[in-house]
Amino acid sequence: MEPSASFVVFHGQNAQGKTNLIEAIYLLATLKVLRQRRTREVIRWGGERAVLAASTEHDGLNRRYQVELEEGKRKIEVDGKVPTSAATYFDGIRAIAFTPSDTGIVSGEPARRRSWVDRAAFTAAPAHLEVVRNWKRVVDQKASVLRQGFADPALTDALDDQLATESARLVGRRLELLAALSPHVEALHASIAPDGGRLTLHYRTEVRGTDFESRVKSARALLAERRPKELERRMCLFGPQFDDIELKINDKSVRLYGSQGQIRSVVLSLKLAELLAARDRGVVPLFLIDDVGSELDRQRKQKLVGVLHDLRAQVFATTTDPEHLAELPRDDRAFYRVHAGQVTAVADPGPAVGNRIR
Repeated sequence: MEPSASFVVFHGQNAQGKTNLIEAIYLLATLKVLRQRRTREVIRWGGERAVLAASTEHDGLNRRYQVELEEGKRKIEVDGKVPTSAATYFDGIRAIAFTPSDTGIVSGEPARRRSWVDRAAFTAAPAHLEVVRNWKRVVDQKASVLRQGFADPALTDALDDQLATESARLVGRRLELLAALSPHVEALHASIAPDGGRLTLHYRTEVRGTDFESRVKSARALLAERRPKELERRMCLFGPQFDDIELKINDKSVRLYGSQGQIRSVVLSLKLAELLAARDRGVVPLFLIDDVGSELDRQRKQKLVGVLHDLRAQVFATTTDPEHLAELPRDDRAFYRVHAGQVTAVADPGPAVGNRIR
């Protein structure tokens, strides 16, 4: 396939392979799976390996990406070579996905919202991945020590010192990202749901402070306070793994009181804000939308198309009915029919409603 249009639509009946295409693009662009929990679950039933490959163009530079998956193994290449770092790999390809399950970001457990903010921070700046990895390495080490009931004060002090540093760094990065996202989220929500009230985001954490040093000091004090109970219960009782992002409309929790329509508007605002935050850093990621017809009404689709068009983002969308996307710009869209795992380019299904949606 050579889908060079800005808006690429995969359409067909259910269970024909549309989402597999979105999954493949997402995995290439993020090295993460979209729906499954483990990478090996995307390998075809009965198969031993899978190979995904794509050529991209970014800032006039053409690059070739390839990901090879086997049981317990993953091999990645850029232009035929193993990349030296995550930043090298993601310099030319990133993606944001909007799927039906994303309503769980608002209505689900805090882990979904923490995952969302870390993914958004990574999309804007891939270096965030190392911040998360470093923090997780320390918290996993401490959890292992606590499970064993090993209470060597020197070791515990050393781990807590590292954990205070890495926790303060992670909290600071999340706060920085939310500060960048919040104006976009509020403006987008006001546009998508003009009578829906004011949407606000607030990061809830025990770590206090306005800079790195004060956050480290706060984390150290909290770790010292929790140590007796941690030793008694043999588990970590402090850290960013307990933080949450509060989403409120007119000071009321969307998770507790939001309707399905409000939740969809909020999630769409969050996802588009991710795109805008990345744009502010000089990158416009791919935008992937799975099952457009079930999740977005006409007003939300129009707003989505307008923002994506103005940003010049390339969009890949799946739908059971191409009429769901009739508002796409007529001169910059392509349609593909998906049937039994086969993809076929097809003629444009009909005129757009207007030339451009802005």
